[in-house]
Amino acid sequence: MATQDPIRITKYTNRRLYDATNSRHLTLDQLVELIKDGHDVEVIDSKSKEDLTQSVLMQILVEDKGAHLFPAPFLHQLIRNRDGMLGEFFTDFVPKMLDSYLDTQDSVRKQMETFSVPTQWMDATRQMKVPVFNPFAAFQPATGTASEKPAAREETQNPEEVEELKERLKDLEERMNQMQSGAK
Repeated sequence: MATQDPIRITKYTNRRLYDATNSRHLTLDQLVELIKDGHDVEVIDSKSKEDLTQSVLMQILVEDKGAHLFPAPFLHQLIRNRDGMLGEFFTDFVPKMLDSYLDTQDSVRKQMETFSVPTQWMDATRQMKVPVFNPFAAFQPATGTASEKPAAREETQNPEEVEELKERLKDLEERMNQMQSGAK
């Protein structure tokens, strides 16, 4: 949302808009650009001094997005309930929801920018202390201090199991040799 004072716009009976802050006439499209650039505007009727800001902003929305901005059933409900809870919904909840949505969208955009360039992605990963996938890590010698190395594996196999495994390995080697000599 804009932080500076709103730009004061005077609306004349001939529908012309005058930017009193910058002393110039505006078209509706120029007013839209001011708003898109982050400026808040305040539209005042030239004769009655009535605040027309909301009606002009609604006019911009309807003209910009056309008649299909809101579905007809929604508009019917809005007209039927405009004085009840629905009015509170639009004045209280919708602005908060929109602010939350825009904050989330901005946050996601910033995160996506971080990952759009590979070096930034790697820097961000390093900052999060997440190891980057390295396909050659298994072939590199371990580095670090002795305290970082894993403890030595305890001997859990008994000699009988070792002998049995050796015999099975020898048997498999003999079978493979037989298969190779039979295939020739």
